[in-house]
Amino acid sequence: MSSLVHVAEPEKPLALLTVTEAAQLLRIGRTLAYQMADEYLCTGGTSGMPVMRVGRSSLRVPYWALLELVATGRVVHLCEEVEAARGAGVAP
Repeated sequence: MSSLVHVAEPEKPLALLTVTEAAQLLRIGRTLAYQMADEYLCTGGTSGMPVMRVGRSSLRVPYWALLELVATGRVVHLCEEVEAARGAGVAP
């Protein structure tokens, strides 16, 4: 018998999560999630949890970037992803 617990995903996940929602999905505390978000911002996207600013004070975590972090351990540099999409003629 497997010791892994299956956590059901929402039927239609939101494109952008709050840091608290991302923390719940990662099963970590809110404080650690905000520390990881701050690390991402301070390192220019080289480590931490991928976040983007929405307005002056709101931080949001792209759902797909969180999945990438969990699945591969790769921290997505969001600015590069936007530039790559623009270069390919895809609207961000």
